[in-house]
Amino acid sequence: MLEVFNTLADRGLLPLGAFLLALLLLANEIGYRIGRWRAAVRAETVESNIGMLTTGMLGLLAFTLGLTISIAESRYEARRDMVVTEANAIGTAWLRAGLVRGGEGPEIRRELEDYTRLRLDYTRAGPDLEAEAALNVATNAAQGRIWALAQAATLRDPTPVMVSVFASLNETFDAALAQRFAYESRAPAHIQWLLLAGSLLSVGAIGLQLGLGPQRYLVLSVLLMVMWTGGMLLIADLNRPRQGNIRVDPAPLVWTLQGFAGSMPATAPKP
Repeated sequence: MLEVFNTLADRGLLPLGAFLLALLLLANEIGYRIGRWRAAVRAETVESNIGMLTTGMLGLLAFTLGLTISIAESRYEARRDMVVTEANAIGTAWLRAGLVRGGEGPEIRRELEDYTRLRLDYTRAGPDLEAEAALNVATNAAQGRIWALAQAATLRDPTPVMVSVFASLNETFDAALAQRFAYESRAPAHIQWLLLAGSLLSVGAIGLQLGLGPQRYLVLSVLLMVMWTGGMLLIADLNRPRQGNIRVDPAPLVWTLQGFAGSMPATAPKP
């Protein structure tokens, strides 16, 4: 079942939504058929008790849905906040690199500009795992080059300024690791399975209650299941940061690059 879900999710939210809706409709139909079968021997008190139990199941299911959406949304917000944090850290490191004496300062700045483009590519990366791994390797290599330049500048000219430069570089590299962790974080799988199982049981109970009654209310039942499917698709979208339609906006990194270009000294006009 897990492989089926992953395959459908990789193809897009529409196939996954159709599959989830079909499961809910099937569970509702099974519950309704059981209810009609039991309708011949039902009593009014029995129907009332079933309605009370169904209401309790729906309340617990709504709580599970809200909790799962909250967890998935918090993961998304963490990824979003880390883009701003990383962009600010890179911008600070770039500014402080301008205080480094000698040739290492401009070189660190050039490396940080390339590093920003690399981090922008990481934020925009798609579901290709090999491409993401290559970006992580390139990030580590770039960090090594920047650190080596800062070390060389410190050994040649050990000044208090270099302390602030190293601090900003540390913050920049830590932000990259935190962003990677944020992209790897997901809503716990067992909560999602609990939500799916609870949804099937609850819509089955609704079908059972309607089967015991005089009228089915088919349109309202289908609308309820469509809305419920939409909530589950929202969780799936938030939970797949490189494949869903809800993606992290990389604008802070773009603005940082634009700030680098705007801070460059103008070239003297040729005579």
